[in-house]
Amino acid sequence: MAFVAFVLLGAAEAAVHRGYLYDQLCVNHGVGIDGVDSRTEPEKHTLDCLLFSPCIESGYGLVTKPAGQRQYSMDVLLSAQGNADVITWLTTQEYLGNHVEISGPYDSHGRLHVDTIKRLNDGSIWNGSGEGSG
Repeated sequence: MAFVAFVLLGAAEAAVHRGYLYDQLCVNHGVGIDGVDSRTEPEKHTLDCLLFSPCIESGYGLVTKPAGQRQYSMDVLLSAQGNADVITWLTTQEYLGNHVEISGPYDSHGRLHVDTIKRLNDGSIWNGSGEGSG
C-alpha cells in the first residue's frame, strides 16, 4: 500500500515521501498515454511513458492512496530541479518499477527537491543533485 510518510529531517524542512513516480500529464488525464489508469494501477506505469517528451514536460510527482480512499491521487509535486533529477535517475538506472521513496527539502513553492530516490522493491538508493539541501 502506498502512503505518504512525512519525516522532518531538520531546519531545512526536508521530508520523505513514498508513492508511485508519475508524470502530471498522465495523472491529469486519468488514463495515461501507456493505457494505465493512475487512479487504480499506478504500479503499471511504463518507463517509455515516463520518458515520453510531453510527459517529461508536464513534470513529475508522487501518487499515493490516502487512508480511507479507493483511488490514488498526486499529492506531492517535484521542483524543477527535482524533475531534472528524476530524468537523470530514469535514464541512468535499471528500471525496476516506479514505487519509490523520495527525500529532500521543499522549495519556496512547496515542491519537493530530490536529495535521494530509494527504489522500494530492492532498497537501492540514488543520490540526486542535492540542489535543495542548501
